[in-house]
Amino acid sequence: MFPIQSMRAAMMMAAVGSVLAAMPARADDYPSRTVEAIHQFGPGGGTDRFIRAIGEPFQEITGQALVPISVQGGGGVPAAVTFMQRPSDGYSMMAVGPEQVINHVLGRMNIDELRPIARIQYDQGLFLVSKDSPIKSVDDLIKTARENPGSLKVAVTGTAGFDDTLVGLWNIKSGAELTTVPFSASEMVSNTLGGHVDLMYEEYGPARGLIESGDLRPLVLFSEFRLPVLGDVPTATELGFDVSLGRWRGFAMHASDDEANANTMFSILDRAAVSESYKTIETQSGLQFRSKVLGPTQFKEFMEHEVEIYTDVLKQLGYVE
Repeated sequence: MFPIQSMRAAMMMAAVGSVLAAMPARADDYPSRTVEAIHQFGPGGGTDRFIRAIGEPFQEITGQALVPISVQGGGGVPAAVTFMQRPSDGYSMMAVGPEQVINHVLGRMNIDELRPIARIQYDQGLFLVSKDSPIKSVDDLIKTARENPGSLKVAVTGTAGFDDTLVGLWNIKSGAELTTVPFSASEMVSNTLGGHVDLMYEEYGPARGLIESGDLRPLVLFSEFRLPVLGDVPTATELGFDVSLGRWRGFAMHASDDEANANTMFSILDRAAVSESYKTIETQSGLQFRSKVLGPTQFKEFMEHEVEIYTDVLKQLGYVE
C-alpha cells in the first residue's frame, strides 16, 4: 500500500495532467492537429484551389493538414456564421476576400470580429471582348458606352459581389456606363464568345488561355501597372480612371484567438507562400504579378482601406444608404 502522502501526490499529478490535457496547445506546440479553413465557394473553385495549394507546403512545414471547408450559398453569410460558431482555439480559420468586405459594408457580418492573419493572393482583372467584336479598343468601349449609356452588357459572375462592384466603380469613374449581366464562369465565357453579351470581366489567370488563343481580346487592365505579358493593354489608372480593385485571398482567425497562435500561423503561411510548390501554382495561375504577402498589421490596414472604398462605391450604387 502507498503511504497517504504518496497517494495524495499521485492524485495531484493526475489532476494536473487532466488540466494540462484540457488546455489549448502552447504556441510552440501549435498546430498539433488539422486546421480547417472555412470558405463560401464550391469545391474546385478559386478559393478552394488556393487553400489546397497553400496547404501542401503548410503540411510539409507543420506535419498537419490545412483542409478547406465549403459552406455555400446565402451570399457568404452561412460560411461566416459557421466560422463564428467555431471555438477560438486556433484550429479554425476563415478564407477571406472582397466578399467579406462587401458583406461587412452591407451589414451582413462584422469583420471587426476577425483577426487578419495573412493576405497571400492579389489578382488583377480585365475587360475582354470576343475576337469578332466590333469593339476593337478601350477607346471604342468608352465612346460607345458614353453615347449609349447602359446599352453595352458586360458578363460578370454573381450579383452585388466583387465583379458587380468593380464594374460599378468603372461606371462612376469613367462615365462610360455598362450594364452587368450575372452568369456562372462557364456561361460567362460562352455568352461572350457567342455574342450574347458585349464583353466580360475576368481575372487574367482564368482568361489567359483564351487570350493566348486569340478568342478573347483584352481591352483594359485593372491594376496600378501593365502586365509584362500584356504590354500593349493599358490600365484604367493610366487612362485617368482610378479603378484598380483586385480579387485577393487570405486567412483570418477569430479576433479573440490567442495572439501567439496567430503570430505562429502567419509565420507558417509566410513560409508556405514562398515555397517552390506554391510559387509554381501561383505562376501557373497568373497571380505572380501583384501578389505580396501581408502580415497581420498590414493586412488589417489593407482591409480597413478596402472597407472605405467599397462603402463609397456601394453607396453610390444604391446598395447602402
